[in-house]
Amino acid sequence: MVYIEERIYVPNNKKIKKEILKENHNSADMGHPEQHRMLELIKKTYWWPGLKEDVKKYIQRCFKCQQNKVQHQRKTGELHPLEIPKGPWQEISINIIEPLPKLNGMDAIVVIVDRFTKMIRLKAMTMNISSEGIAKIYRDKIWKLHRVPRKIP
Repeated sequence: MVYIEERIYVPNNKKIKKEILKENHNSADMGHPEQHRMLELIKKTYWWPGLKEDVKKYIQRCFKCQQNKVQHQRKTGELHPLEIPKGPWQEISINIIEPLPKLNGMDAIVVIVDRFTKMIRLKAMTMNISSEGIAKIYRDKIWKLHRVPRKIP
């Protein structure tokens, strides 16, 4: 056996490394320690190049650890869906899809959707359009057909 700083040097043998990892993680008296604790347990007795990375990968592959993993994220808030409009073209949504490949000088699309009927109107445009330009598109292409909406959420 080769010792490095009073620890057993483990040769580059996947079977031996896996057995050491398994014994220090899955045994009944260990109780699936987390990454930092398992690394400290193994480092008391063994050492090999890449030990820390091997411990990390072993724990990431452990089904029980992933199943019982503590979530550190905040709980998401409740969803509050928008009210359903009373009739067609009373509420609309406007989106711009960009950038697109240029075709006839146009490289974006404005998408106007009626929230009641889900009917859409599309208009090709350039990416450098202003909000005034979008208002003109609405006035010229939508308003004359469907009137002014009550709400644009």
